[in-house]
Parts: sequence; structure tokens; C-alpha cells
Amino acid sequence: MASLIPDGVLLDASDQAPAPSKDFCQLYITTNDEVIWRWWKISLRNEEKLYPGELKDNYEDFLDDERIQNEIKRVFGNNMLEYVKGLVEGHIDYLCRLPRRALLHVVSLLDLPDISKIAQTSKQFQEICWSDDLWSILYHRSSNQPVTEEVESLAKQMGWRNMFFTNKLQLRVKLSQQKRRRFSFDDMASGSMSSTTFITQGDHNVDTAAI
Repeated sequence: MASLIPDGVLLDASDQAPAPSKDFCQLYITTNDEVIWRWWKISLRNEEKLYPGELKDNYEDFLDDERIQNEIKRVFGNNMLEYVKGLVEGHIDYLCRLPRRALLHVVSLLDLPDISKIAQTSKQFQEICWSDDLWSILYHRSSNQPVTEEVESLAKQMGWRNMFFTNKLQLRVKLSQQKRRRFSFDDMASGSMSSTTFITQGDHNVDTAAI
């Protein structure tokens, strides 16, 4: 598991302290039994150069250090404080530290309801669960027909997620529309009129040759 933390950094978070303070703060936790809290004073007045302040604890001391804990809670919130306590107690979430490609593979093996649930756990999983990369995998896996160049081209316009949830009849209509647009462009480019005849059904043009 150590290979998932190659740089030895468990957490590196920074943010501006809440108003009225303008201070910039950093929380840095390493695998070498270190919890480091740094802050930079921000002032609009022309003052002499200010150097960052720093507090440093080992894991055991941090759990008893109310000053650093209160600062973490003030700047990052109570959820972050509880997360940090878990880290120093050895509760490390290795799943979120996997390479994106590995996470993509893991998520692609889940059922759709589970994908919806895991998307709500973090921004990282939300991005993966909404990504074209994931839905391209799911579409190719679920399709019982070869994925043609026309389908690939339509997916670039619609997105693979929309393609996945589009029923087969709607997809055929959209593919037919895409072909007609391409043929119309070719006809205009060659200066000739298309000899293909169309009929209208609702809002969709349907190729009579395909009916």
C-alpha cells in the first residue's frame, strides 16, 4: 500500500481563513509521523515582510493538541478535523488514492444504482461517474451490435452517457438524421440535388428507403 503514497504525503490542504481574517493556511500531513500547520498573515498595509508561522506535532501529540485542532476546524470545518484524526489513527482510504484508470475500471464493474450512489461520495468519484470515459466503456460493453464510425461520431456530439440512455428507436432516428445531414452537405458541395425522398413523422425526418 505504500506505493499508493509515493511522495509520503497523506494530506496537503490549503485555504483562506474565514472572515474577518485574511490569513492563508496550510495543513500538511506526512507518513513520517508529522502533522504540520502553517499560516501566512495577509495585510493590506505596507508592513515589513512577514514569515509564515508553523506548528508541528507527531501523530500522538496532535490528538491532544487542541490549538491545531481548533485551527483546522475554524478554517476547514469539523468534517476535515474528523478526517484528519482518522488519518493519524491509521484509517487511510486507499481506494481514492488509486490511479484514475484503476478507479474507472472499478466503477465500470458496478451496477447502475451503485454508480449513482458512489458518485455522491466525493468530487473525485462524481467526476468519474459522469465522465465520457466511463459511459463509453459501459456502452461498448452493453451493445450487442458493433459500434460503427457513425455511432462514434454521434457520441462525440451527444456524449456517451446520453447515448447509453437513449433507446434503440431514438438512436436509429438520430443516426438517420446525422447521415442525411452528411449527404446534404455532400450534395451542396457537388452542386447537385439529392434524389433521396423523405417523409415526416412528428418532429423526425425518416428515410423512406429504410422503412
